Amino acid sequence: MEYVESWSYKNAGIMSQMYTMSATAHGLSTCMMEGFDARRAKEILRIPDRFGIPLMVATGYDYGVPPVVHADLNVDFDPVSDQESGGASTQKRTPRLEMNEVFFGDTFGEPLDLLQSLNKGGEEEAA
Repeated sequence: MEYVESWSYKNAGIMSQMYTMSATAHGLSTCMMEGFDARRAKEILRIPDRFGIPLMVATGYDYGVPPVVHADLNVDFDPVSDQESGGASTQKRTPRLEMNEVFFGDTFGEPLDLLQSLNKGGEEEAA
């Protein structure tokens, strides 16, 4: 079991690094934290025992800095041109978890307000 936990914690670190870089590209500030009371954090956030907390990432906007505005984030993956074969080929996406399965609000399993507002924005545009 130690190998699996070690492997998953290392992968969580890699994912957290990509998350912080992506958040920064969208005008957010982040701070990775470790050294917290993981048992107490799991209790407060109501995280089931089968999950661990290798680190936490505080995320938000800098005080007084306007948020970065980006194009529609709901655009589907575009085909990539294959220069060598002279034709257009479509890159297939590997299976991914939905955002609501990865990011939560105040407690484990609770929807994140940001995701709800993104979904509402997409529904309004479609109407």
